[in-house]
Amino acid sequence: MNVRPAESDDREQIRALTRDSLQSSYSLSPEEIEMILEEEFNDASLADLLDDAETAVLVVDETVEGTETVRGFVTVEIGTEATIRWLHVDPAARGGGVATALLDHVRERFAEKPIAACILDDAVEGGEFLEEFGLKQGDHDQILVGGEEFAVTMFTEGQSTETPNEPTVTVPESVTVDGVDRPVDRDDSVPGSEAPFFTVYSADDDEEDAYGYFCSQCGSTNVSIDGLDRLECGDCGNTHLADEWDDAYL
Repeated sequence: MNVRPAESDDREQIRALTRDSLQSSYSLSPEEIEMILEEEFNDASLADLLDDAETAVLVVDETVEGTETVRGFVTVEIGTEATIRWLHVDPAARGGGVATALLDHVRERFAEKPIAACILDDAVEGGEFLEEFGLKQGDHDQILVGGEEFAVTMFTEGQSTETPNEPTVTVPESVTVDGVDRPVDRDDSVPGSEAPFFTVYSADDDEEDAYGYFCSQCGSTNVSIDGLDRLECGDCGNTHLADEWDDAYL
């Protein structure tokens, strides 16, 4: 495994690798994936990125059947901090230490600067792997890609800037949903971006059957859940990102 600066000839492999990574590890629609690829990873954009003196693009490659193959890459904006903007690993190379090699190299190369990272909230893995390297979850923000806004979370070295994840409204013993009084398990919660979500059960005598969730940011039960167990309150926007993360990513 070799970490080196990206070259112009790597552009096609970087784009293909990014497509595979977005499809396998991000809860994005096919249209959103194509837009990101077109805006951020087309030939012209990648050429500009490689020529940008304030951005470092590093790749990990290895020889596969006599051919040099890019297994992962990272882009780093160089300012007062060294900020990771994109980090993608070939899904077929997960578990081989590719992301670890890239992050170790970034930390070594920019040892005089604090390391930061900007991670799309739609990444299934979230930022947990960054926390393995001492980065802490910080502010939430948005970036604009192709005219569409994407939620992101910043990670930085040092103390976390997150406020305690505590309810901002009183969590009741029960709530009325669809005309039925349903119990709220005040001992069973999952963290949200603003405040925790609490499990709502179908009936008092059936704590095996979860009916939905109570948002303790605004008091709503209008909470949607997707196939990745990501929660979002339809009233205030409080979210819980997917828990599905595997050390194999590193």
